[in-house]
Amino acid sequence: MAVPIIMPKFEMAQESGTIARWLKQVGDPVSKGEAVLEVETDKITMEVESPADGVLAQVLAEPGARVPIGQPIAYLAAAGEPTAAPSPASQPASAPAGRPPKATPIAQKLAAEHGIDLSQVTGTGRDGQVTRQDVEAFIARHKAHPQADQAKVAAVPAARRMANELGVDLSHVAGSGPGGRVQSSDVARAAAAQREASTQRPVPAHSAPASAAPAMVETPEVKGQRTPTVRRTLPLSGMRRTIAQRMSQSVREAPQFNLSVDVDMSRALAIIEDWRAAQAEGQPRMTLTALLVKTCAWALQRHPALNAGFKDEAIIEWSDINIGVAVAVDEGLIVPVIHHADRLSLLEIAARLNDVSARGRAGQLQLADVQGGTFTLSNLGMFAVDRFTAIVNPPQAAILAVGRAAKRIVPDDQGQTRVAPIATLTVSADHRVVDGAQVGRFLSDLQRGLERPGLLL
Repeated sequence: MAVPIIMPKFEMAQESGTIARWLKQVGDPVSKGEAVLEVETDKITMEVESPADGVLAQVLAEPGARVPIGQPIAYLAAAGEPTAAPSPASQPASAPAGRPPKATPIAQKLAAEHGIDLSQVTGTGRDGQVTRQDVEAFIARHKAHPQADQAKVAAVPAARRMANELGVDLSHVAGSGPGGRVQSSDVARAAAAQREASTQRPVPAHSAPASAAPAMVETPEVKGQRTPTVRRTLPLSGMRRTIAQRMSQSVREAPQFNLSVDVDMSRALAIIEDWRAAQAEGQPRMTLTALLVKTCAWALQRHPALNAGFKDEAIIEWSDINIGVAVAVDEGLIVPVIHHADRLSLLEIAARLNDVSARGRAGQLQLADVQGGTFTLSNLGMFAVDRFTAIVNPPQAAILAVGRAAKRIVPDDQGQTRVAPIATLTVSADHRVVDGAQVGRFLSDLQRGLERPGLLL
């Protein structure tokens, strides 16, 4: 009897998962507990283990497919036993049958005004929620292509979302998935072909001598403008897609404002140098980011309104202080969390930062490493960035952006000038949760803590 492998639930609020890649192919033997595939959630990529010994007999979802929690994604069979699994065509392509699509109130109103069935609209909001922009895109697409009925095309949700973003008509895309279902890779190929067809044209033979070096091929002029040739097209997928969705949601839904302060980092940098000079071999490397985490935790204790979030039309203040630290990786950005940062010493924070940063760049983070953040820190000082603003990481209320400590001429207490390393700290905050005065007081304490680090002891 065939044993199903179902889409697991890694997070409390998770409703679906995206197939990242299959580690086993149909016909491969697998052992119980062996990794069979990787699944992407909103925060991290996790391995899914086999629930039993057997042979991978059938795969129901290709890479890029978004599958609801609890739905079968593959079947195992005993060695030499044919699978009795249902055919791929009978598997749901999006939400479970009978469940009404999630949509924002504005999207519902707009759909009702235009007589649109929301079940035919692909949601690009969090967890597949249909937004106003999705309904407007649906209306515009059907006005432009009145004969095309993309809703009837068998396609995975990820492919529908990509088609919306790239302007691809699904009715003209050949599906390579089970039962002819359109996959994300099919949409990406169609989009590339569409762009190539619209930008290429023959180059006249007299345009350059045969011996001349190849030059950029110019595209046809449109009203006096020229379009550059495309170097390459990268489908928005994986971690980059998650970042795009979450940050777009944050900008759309949260009224964000920014406040900045300049901080004299002389004492902070001196403390880091003292730590490094005194550290024994084998101890974690001390960094300015570790001191920033420590200072943020200290300031958040004094200003709990910023250790908060906005969820389900309510403000949530957390008792734990868990600071996420943005770390750049090849695929995009990850935010491992330093849990209970207010209870840790500076050395303990440095050790945890070294650990999660190394494992993050190696792709070895666990889900617990990125869950539970209550505040986020993004430090780009090591890239010689003077100042910047960051986007709030929902559902959190605030994020701190830190630029480099650059030497500037500043006045001292006696009215004389001196050169000091000054860094600009900028807090981006959700105005639904906090106001300018609250953020200003928080920034003032951050400044005091970094300029007088003894206050942190």
